[in-house]
Amino acid sequence: MVSVSPRLRDSLDYEEPDTIDPRLSLGFSSISLDSSGYEEYELHDDRRPYSASGDPSSSRRKRRQRESDQAFDQLAPFEYRTVADGDLFRLAVVLPGTAKQSIECRLIWEHSKKPQRDYVCLSYCWETVEREADIIVEGSKFPVTFNLLAALRALRKTTTNLLIWIDQICINQDDPEERAHQVWSMQNIYSFSKKVVVWLGEEDDKTRKLCDYAKKMRRGDDSSKIRNTLNKTMSPRELQAAIQNILQRPYFQRVWVIPEVALSRFTTIAIGPHRITWDNLVRLIKDVPLPPAQGFDKQLALLGNPRQRIAILTQMIATQRERLAHTDIMQLLILAKGSKATDVRDMIYSFYALTYLRTFPDYRVSVEKLYTEIAHYYANSILWDTSYSAQHDLSEEKRTQQLMSILYSAGKLHQHCNLPSWIPDWTFSWYLSPIWCKTTSNFVTGSGKDEWSIGIRSDFRAGGPVRGDFEVLDGPHGAHKLRVSAMVFDTIKIIGATPASSPGPVKDSISPPDSSMKYGRTFFKTRKGVVGVATPGVEANDSLAVILGGDVPVVLRSHGGEIEESRDYQLLCECFVQNDGIMSGELARTNWVSAEDIVLI
Repeated sequence: MVSVSPRLRDSLDYEEPDTIDPRLSLGFSSISLDSSGYEEYELHDDRRPYSASGDPSSSRRKRRQRESDQAFDQLAPFEYRTVADGDLFRLAVVLPGTAKQSIECRLIWEHSKKPQRDYVCLSYCWETVEREADIIVEGSKFPVTFNLLAALRALRKTTTNLLIWIDQICINQDDPEERAHQVWSMQNIYSFSKKVVVWLGEEDDKTRKLCDYAKKMRRGDDSSKIRNTLNKTMSPRELQAAIQNILQRPYFQRVWVIPEVALSRFTTIAIGPHRITWDNLVRLIKDVPLPPAQGFDKQLALLGNPRQRIAILTQMIATQRERLAHTDIMQLLILAKGSKATDVRDMIYSFYALTYLRTFPDYRVSVEKLYTEIAHYYANSILWDTSYSAQHDLSEEKRTQQLMSILYSAGKLHQHCNLPSWIPDWTFSWYLSPIWCKTTSNFVTGSGKDEWSIGIRSDFRAGGPVRGDFEVLDGPHGAHKLRVSAMVFDTIKIIGATPASSPGPVKDSISPPDSSMKYGRTFFKTRKGVVGVATPGVEANDSLAVILGGDVPVVLRSHGGEIEESRDYQLLCECFVQNDGIMSGELARTNWVSAEDIVLI
């Protein structure tokens, strides 16, 4: 069952419990942050592995390293003895050490609604599910990924403890119930942290110069002296290459990046030993355009490209600062379908701390059920829930755009999962340049309202200005269908680039405003002689239609009989046709009375 729970900061109000959770008491998987509790430790009795030493003898250092490695190998594997539930979460206390010493941590409990300590959160990329490196946690061997080990070595302090929340350590990843509960608490964990540290990996020559460049920037200072200093640090071409390089790192493909950064009070980016602020990185991305590219460039042509992701994230940060819930399903689809996640349920769950809509995370529910439920709920909330619309003053134009974005993100030719054809498959990555919207970054600043999506709306208006019926139908056994008002205006006759009946190659007569729309798509010709492009997999006798209120036509496949006798269709994909009367909406405006209700299954 899905529930409505507005994501407002006043939901963080804390009421003092009648009893104190025993896990918060000292001595229960906890540690004092001062050193007074360890005065009885003598150096010769300390069996914790270490490699650095003040010994002048090289042979002694090597001997101690061997002893340290042997002691490390003999450590028992770590086991979680308690469950993180209720309002509690674990924090890792990274003990101080030098570069070559083993990473050693203790675990303490903290309250998610009323934390007593200052801590930071780590935002990083696992890069692999294989945890083949080891650290020490509570005196036991704990497996981590190599990228996390590198981050801990870079962030660990030499003389003081580091209090940090890290999902790989602070959540029992083998317990689906605990994972689900901690996802539910993510809003509080990140919102109350002192800052979020983004780990982008080790430095290279390009990132080293880029960090130096960012530090020398002065907001609002455009003097020739500053420009000369910056140009000496990096040339414009070097700057473009460095920004492209950093945006192509695996971190920016993670779906969890979005809530981790959006909920942060302050974000610092760590690249090896270098640090820059998130705001400085965003400024660089906004001010430095990508170099021109020949042909199809996924850095520019695909939805959810790195710059577009940063632009949407900037909008989300503004939304959080105004204590508003995020309500734009179009933005979530663009982000998620351009992201990666170890568990594909996180394509939905990762947004829970940000959005107006929530179900309780359940990592045992089927992916198909989750994706169907969330599409159903978003559609009905956009249409009927007045409080949902009030969150961001949804106009009729915005409401229609969000509903149509659900359909244009779906289609049987864009699904891996077994879903109704109108349900978006959040695991199916964007791989074709969209027809229904633009891929520009469209940075919007200042307002927390969801204004970003209107700025990337397509210039086409095939479905006319008025939306018709749009209703989710509950079928037997939980099957979901969608009834929409549409005009079926033509049928595909020939598929291929050079049909024999055409006087020349069909592709030569296709001229969409953006040439990248043709890349990877199939060319077709209709019974009425119209040419167009669509996703590979369309067939002869598939129907072309415009959904009232939609911006571009779609391809449908009749279900259960001849087209004239059936009103049930599978939605296949969006398409472009070389006909101004259709793409501009003239057909819909002059023939709207011929529109009829069809059912998408």
